[in-house]
Amino acid sequence: MRFSDVIGLENIKSELAGIADSGRIPHAMLFTEDAGSGALPLLLSFIQYISCKNRADGDSCGKCPSCSKISKMVHPDLHFVFPVSATSSGGSKQTSDNFISVWRSAILNNPYITEQQFNEACGVENKLGRISVAEASSIFKKLTMTSFEGGNKYMVIWLPERMNQETSNKLLKLLEEPPANTYLFLVSQSPERVLLTIQSRCRLLRVPPIDPSSLALYLKNSFSFNEDEALLWARISGGSLSKATSLISESLEHSKNDELAEMLINSSLSKDLSGVIRVWEEVAQFTRESQLGFCRTLLESIRRIYMISIGADDISFIPGMRREIYTQWAKKVNPTFFQRGADLVNGAMADIERNVNPKYIFADLGNRFFLTL
Repeated sequence: MRFSDVIGLENIKSELAGIADSGRIPHAMLFTEDAGSGALPLLLSFIQYISCKNRADGDSCGKCPSCSKISKMVHPDLHFVFPVSATSSGGSKQTSDNFISVWRSAILNNPYITEQQFNEACGVENKLGRISVAEASSIFKKLTMTSFEGGNKYMVIWLPERMNQETSNKLLKLLEEPPANTYLFLVSQSPERVLLTIQSRCRLLRVPPIDPSSLALYLKNSFSFNEDEALLWARISGGSLSKATSLISESLEHSKNDELAEMLINSSLSKDLSGVIRVWEEVAQFTRESQLGFCRTLLESIRRIYMISIGADDISFIPGMRREIYTQWAKKVNPTFFQRGADLVNGAMADIERNVNPKYIFADLGNRFFLTL
């Protein structure tokens, strides 16, 4: 992957190219981002740029043997670590190597992939992965070996926040005394959960959200939007490609999530507790990603009602067949609900990420909607 393949982030690309050109590349770097901002494709482009012998004009050539191998993620001196589940292949000491073919396929298909999307690719939609102590031992083994091609060795650790204390402590030793010509790159979406002693040994690089104009151009070409529609979705997503594509997909189809969100809102407004209960009982049986998808649909429903209520129809982006029901809701919903409702849904999403029992999450969410709407 070349820098030119990464959406937006021009200032960060220039900064990374300058670091490589200076020859003073830190042996440990921590890239932080909000999911979908592009830290992983940016890092892969950086590694390709460092290794390219024919780089020019701030980018790798994309054609030399090194570029070819790195772009396909098969370079023998490029290693990857990522969270895996103990149930994914039936062993408690499994490492990323067990899933490297799934990883390559998933990232080559979508370098902006979310953790849940990768879990689905591994067949463990409803369970969070971990980076185990066994993985730390594997990292040591790989990085203490001689380089296969006589150059640099690279270790990419995706989501280091999934390491436990013991794994983190083992990695610290490697960060303190890295082997020569060895670079460790960490990509985190929750840096506050990464051990402070690890952060202190890395050069931190905050990857900002994708700027609206660059993301809008990508969405325009991908979804055949006009410029205004593409810019609207770029802004709604907060500069996250994964969030934008998810919201767009959910918006273009009247899905099961739409039906359940409609039932929850209607039942809450009409004080039909049995209807609310039916919703949360069904959603509680979903996979984690489907539960998060329902929450995103519910957040988008709240946003649309709010847009209608303040007369901002032009940016409500409601499909024509759904406009009538949103107009009805806007007349009934108390303005004090909008912020409260969004907070409730965001809280539920945070609980899903923490593996709280989904029955508790959605029973609580449903009851609070019933009382608040």
